[in-house]
Parts: sequence; C-alpha cells; structure tokens
Amino acid sequence: MTRLRLWLTPGTVLIALALAAVTVGFSVRGVDTIQGWLAEPAPAASPQPTYTVPGAIRLPAGQHVTQGQTCQGTTIRPDAQIVVTDPSGATIAYAPLSPGRLVDGACELPFTLTLPAGKGQYGIDFPAYGLMPYTEQEIADLLELTIG
Repeated sequence: MTRLRLWLTPGTVLIALALAAVTVGFSVRGVDTIQGWLAEPAPAASPQPTYTVPGAIRLPAGQHVTQGQTCQGTTIRPDAQIVVTDPSGATIAYAPLSPGRLVDGACELPFTLTLPAGKGQYGIDFPAYGLMPYTEQEIADLLELTIG
C-alpha cells in the first residue's frame, strides 16, 4: 500500500485556501452566474408606442396681456403645464405651455403632447379649463387640439 504524503508549506496552504474560497463562491452563487453566462441574452424590451398631439390653449381678448408679439394669460401662469392621466388617474404625460403668440387678436399658448398608445381613455387637465375626458380615438382623429 502506497501512502500519499502531503507536504504543507505556507505557499501551498495559501493556494489551498484560495481554491477553497473560489469553490465556495461558485457553489453559493455560481450556478446562477454560470447559467447567466450560458443563457441567451434577453431580447430588448420594445418601446411603448406613442403618438404626438400638437395643440394650443386659445385665450380671447380680455383673458391675456400682450408683450410685443408675445402674450400670456391673465389666469394661466407662464410655467403652467398640460397634465394627462390614464383611466386610473395616474399621470402618464405632461407638456409645458410654450410662450404665447398673438393670432387674430387671441393669445395662443402652444403645447405638444406625446402620449403612450393603448390607454383607451385619457384625462387631459388644461390650466384654467380643468380636466376633460378624451378617448384614444378622439385624440387620434385630431389634427390639432385647441381649447378655448
């Protein structure tokens, strides 16, 4: 019978400890890590389709003040935003009002909404006009959404 003699030196002890640490590391999290290395990459999530709706809030004379060729509403703050909600009431989009422009004596405050498709119904909250319900089809049929 042959006996195996193992000579332990400080260097072999360190190597043995390092191998043990690596083995323990792979056994604890290695299965998932190795499977992750071998797995097919997950397909990139396709972005949710959106559509863009240009629009404006039109303020007649008496509801705006002019400053040269620009204007602003008397009851609508310059930093006001259009807020869009889904059927549950969660905010899904918003758009700031751009500086007003004079058009035929009225002040138009333009905005552009980028809405996620597929919500069915939307609530659009206009400054000074309040929340108005729209279906997705109603919004899609508009060339431009003008309030006022």
